[in-house]
Amino acid sequence: MPVRLGIIVPFIVMVAATACGGDDEGVATSPTPTRTAIASRVSATPSPSPGIDEKTPGPADTPDGEPTAGLADTPPPVAVTGKPAPRIEDVPAFFAQFQNPPQDERQCVYNPGTRVIDCSVRGVYAPDPPPTGQGIECFFMMADGNPAAARCEAASPQSTAYYDVR
Repeated sequence: MPVRLGIIVPFIVMVAATACGGDDEGVATSPTPTRTAIASRVSATPSPSPGIDEKTPGPADTPDGEPTAGLADTPPPVAVTGKPAPRIEDVPAFFAQFQNPPQDERQCVYNPGTRVIDCSVRGVYAPDPPPTGQGIECFFMMADGNPAAARCEAASPQSTAYYDVR
């Protein structure tokens, strides 16, 4: 039996080395051996069918690891329909010009596809720039009996923006 073991052990070592790639060149000179991942040859995510499940690609990474400006950094374009509603930058100063603070507030519908705030009989507005994020709700505000502002709240990331609808 010792003779058979002497033949089988080198054979098993040879098969194991072949199965593992058998590339032992440079092991002594390289402090950290590198491997080629099998996943690099096969995509882990399926490519979408044209027109189905297409998503905007994220910003690309530069060699130093900093993200570059991409489509995600560009605000969506302003709607082509509806009354222009510029963003109010100084909210306290805007509401200070009214004798009374807003007394009436009604919920509107924001459509992220058309980027329009639809306040039904109160009007349709094109916010500039349009609100971004997930779970956006907009409200129409009246002050001194007149249209004053639209307030849009995004759930994620949490934010609030006011738009002048006068």
